[in-house]
Amino acid sequence: MLLAAAAVVVQPLDALVRAGSPSGLLRRDQWLASAGRGSGIALLGGMRSMVANGCWLQANLAWEKRDPVATAELIHLAVAADERPIYFWLNGARILANDLPEWRMAGPVPRSFRAVVDEAQAQAALGFLEQGFRWHGIDASLYVEMANIHLRRRHDLEAAARYYRLAAEVPGAPYFAARLHAEMLRALHRPAEALAWLRQVLPTLPVDDEAARRDVVVERIRVLEQELASP
Repeated sequence: MLLAAAAVVVQPLDALVRAGSPSGLLRRDQWLASAGRGSGIALLGGMRSMVANGCWLQANLAWEKRDPVATAELIHLAVAADERPIYFWLNGARILANDLPEWRMAGPVPRSFRAVVDEAQAQAALGFLEQGFRWHGIDASLYVEMANIHLRRRHDLEAAARYYRLAAEVPGAPYFAARLHAEMLRALHRPAEALAWLRQVLPTLPVDDEAARRDVVVERIRVLEQELASP
């Protein structure tokens, strides 16, 4: 399937878009605007998975060349073709937030300019993930990715704490989201809130599931209790 997709997308993307449009008149900007709306279904029918995979492969080629414009466009084209793979949304956001700023700032740049570019790319990635919610609904992995961007790229602990909690509250969320929410509260100098949260989480953690890291949560509760008991 991937080899077939790659072969298809060797054609110019504008030609691909026209081929998938019943009228043959869909422009690339209209195609990009369809991302996150499910429009790729109607336009491509059974070809959408193949075209999306091909666009993603082309995005990887653009990524290897460190081409920010082509990489971003191809990421959006991939989800416009097929919004279903969560992989496209998560990895696309990581590239937009983490890789594109570095490519746009090749060589020494003023710190003020770096801050502007970092923020712009972080917001682009967050907006991209918001589109993912329109298709996937409430999804813990999307919330976790947004929290990671707020933490690592924007250095906004408050926003990171909020999104880790949103992730943790989704049924079936990864256990680490709850622990990271507590860590953000501790970093924000709110140990009482962190303690209350972990006490709430502890009874929900299975004893026989190593991924739950119940022992870690118990230890963090102990440390927080000692911290709060200290004069």
